[in-house]
Amino acid sequence: MKKIFILIGIFSMFLVNCFILSAAQTVNLNGSSWQLSRIRQNGVNLEIPRNTKITVSFSGNKISGFSGINRYNGTYRVRNNTTLSTDISTTLMGGSEELMNFEMAFLDILQSSPKIDYNKGTLTLRNSNGDTLNFNKSSNSNDQSDENFLSRLTKELSGTDWKLVNMNGKEVRNAGITISFSGNKINGNSGINSYFSDYIITAGNITIGTVGSTEMAGSDSLMKTEKQYLELLQNAKKIELVNKTTLVLTTNRGKTLTFEKL
Repeated sequence: MKKIFILIGIFSMFLVNCFILSAAQTVNLNGSSWQLSRIRQNGVNLEIPRNTKITVSFSGNKISGFSGINRYNGTYRVRNNTTLSTDISTTLMGGSEELMNFEMAFLDILQSSPKIDYNKGTLTLRNSNGDTLNFNKSSNSNDQSDENFLSRLTKELSGTDWKLVNMNGKEVRNAGITISFSGNKINGNSGINSYFSDYIITAGNITIGTVGSTEMAGSDSLMKTEKQYLELLQNAKKIELVNKTTLVLTTNRGKTLTFEKL
């Protein structure tokens, strides 16, 4: 009888341990948001661009985030309780070669059916080549704050027109340079030509897609000013709306474009 009780006890402990192990290994990413802290590809750690918040969020079977230049979204599922399978589409904005290469590396790894390893504060995605994405947990309140900021600033800018008054410390009020916002599009006059592009704002950062323009010629002085403006506009990273009447765009090197509202 004593042996029977011992066997029953051992069997019960075995069942409990199996249940605990199964529960501990169940992958559930629903409702979580993460910020990239490290990326490794082909055995090399890639530098995350400064002032760039690379993110991934999971909600139901939906996946979304910001990949450096573009926003992405789609669906995902966890296969065999170990592997992330995604079907993702992105916006189609352009950026610097450095940012585009980084974004491509990030999305390649995210879509390469990586294995999932996570706990309360970190998420690691590692594919069969050893390429790795490491994330830290983001608080939902901070994410919501970022989204509210994005929505509010984009809404405030949409439908507004601005005149360039200062270009990196130089008065250019009479150059006739303008910028207008409509949805996620910008357009304006760069002094000689009309230009256009798209843009996205993420928590105080702005990414402007490849700028296109007409190809009219002008005086050497006007063409020089126009070229400088378009280069600074293309490389703008920070955006600040001051008192709703002044708009400042700043590059990573601290060069500024200051506009007044029309």
